[in-house]
Order: sequence, then structure tokens, then C-alpha cells
Amino acid sequence: MRRQMIFEAATYRPLTPREATVLSAAKKYEPVSDIANSLHIPQAIVVRHLSNIINKLNESDQQLARQIIYAYNLPTKD
Repeated sequence: MRRQMIFEAATYRPLTPREATVLSAAKKYEPVSDIANSLHIPQAIVVRHLSNIINKLNESDQQLARQIIYAYNLPTKD
């Protein structure tokens, strides 16, 4: 079975259904632990999804990327 991809309106690269769910929760600034508990996955996987989402955001979404990085204290690529 092929994985269904969801295009977030603000991105050109497709998000997986799980990434779309994590992004929706992240936009509400839900804690990583709450996101992980609601999806029944480890917190490390939530952080990995957040990192993947940030990497998929295009130039016009850098503000959202910075907000997510700041809110979740994620490492940045410098």
C-alpha cells in the first residue's frame, strides 16, 4: 500500500498524514509529550516529525519554521 501524501497549503513538498497531524498540533503549541501521548508514539518520533516538517517548509514559511523551532527548542542547521 502506498503512503498517502498530504500537501500542506503553505508548502510545496508533501507532508505525510502523520506529519500533517503533528503540524496541526504544533500550530496550537501543544507540548511534545501531549502530541506523543495522543498519537501513541515516543517523544523522539514527534521531534523527528517536527524536524522533517521544518525541512519541508518553503521560503515563504520560514516564519512558521522559526516559530516551531523556538517553541520546541529544536536544533537549527547553521
